[in-house]
Amino acid sequence: MSPTAEITGFRPDRLFTYSGNFTEMDTWHSVAADLRRAGPVHRYSDNDYGEFWAVVRHGALLEVSRQPQIFPNTEDAAFIAGVSSYQTMQQDLPFEIKTLLSMDGDEHTKYRKVVVDWFKPAAVRRLQVAIDDLVAEAMAHLRSRDGLFDFAMDIAVPLPLRVIMEMLGVPREDEPLMLKLTQQMFSAADPELGSGAPFEAMGEMAAYFVELVAARRKNPTDDLTSAIANATVDGEPIEMLAMMGLFAVLASAGHDTTSFAMAGGIEALARDPKEFQRLRDDPTLAGNAAHEVVRLTSPVRHFTRLTQRDTEVAGHRFRAGDRILLSYPSANRDERVFPDPDRLDVGRRNATVQVGWGHGKHYCLGARLAEMEISSLLRGLAREVESIELDGEPQWTVGHFVSGAKHVPLRCRLV
Repeated sequence: MSPTAEITGFRPDRLFTYSGNFTEMDTWHSVAADLRRAGPVHRYSDNDYGEFWAVVRHGALLEVSRQPQIFPNTEDAAFIAGVSSYQTMQQDLPFEIKTLLSMDGDEHTKYRKVVVDWFKPAAVRRLQVAIDDLVAEAMAHLRSRDGLFDFAMDIAVPLPLRVIMEMLGVPREDEPLMLKLTQQMFSAADPELGSGAPFEAMGEMAAYFVELVAARRKNPTDDLTSAIANATVDGEPIEMLAMMGLFAVLASAGHDTTSFAMAGGIEALARDPKEFQRLRDDPTLAGNAAHEVVRLTSPVRHFTRLTQRDTEVAGHRFRAGDRILLSYPSANRDERVFPDPDRLDVGRRNATVQVGWGHGKHYCLGARLAEMEISSLLRGLAREVESIELDGEPQWTVGHFVSGAKHVPLRCRLV
């Protein structure tokens, strides 16, 4: 499939699986709100992905996420543009992809343990100074542009990319390559960012980390790549393909989702000067505002689960074999949980119950790190910028798995 093949206008009949829909987010959220009013679960039949049930309300999504024994992850953990199934995808690859996103049960627990210590609160807190320094660099860049810039490309993309690459020990000169590959993986359908060949990009990334792993096994250093390269599972060195799956998730999800959350959050603040002033008046709101930004933007558009036995959720009877799509953007704007859900409220009292990072056993490893980066950036903006306004129309990536604002032209008045 070419990267532009799906872009033909809004398709409500393929609300969750048509990549072009996510370039028109106001329309998307309006249709999703109608679905929530009609019920918590809705059946879809898709030419590319077959039949599935979309879970659109917050409570129902939590209920599914809390029961991994009934609704586990599978190899087909998400609907990927141009790929109808895991088996179809594997036909085009010389190796089997194995990532945390497609694992469950004991296997998922074992591989998650390899890296989980690096993302625990104490470990993340040690990165605060480094993150604040990167935010200071971003503010200096903003000043060098006299307050006129594309927030997405100039700040939201490079900042979290640098954080995760430094954790992995990737040299700064290789960051442009990592950015290109991750965008080709997650934004494959986008005519500007993608190549239309996400798994070729994944293969190229795997080849890069094979070399880096070899170097770290020979000469270990104090970085996450060394920890993975020299770790064991069940007393044995990690299988290379599973190791490459870890790197694919860490190197891509470690910044793409955060970048989209930052860009979309600032776009929302630019449209609501009162909320930005509220943040300036009380920068301690930045931590809560980071959760609110993730709620409003929900860069991960969905994951899927496969029902193992007949069961009931939110009054709906699922049958064994039913495939379920968990819609995070819809759940995060559920009016039953979040009053006035389409508005960014930096002081929202229940912002922390947002599900933008998932829920349960598959809760995002890097959620705390992402929230630290977002809150640090918000504090930096509140300190350095008097006002922000859009200097053109934002643009959104074409993509129904992970996507968000890719261009946010801003005009800032500096302090």
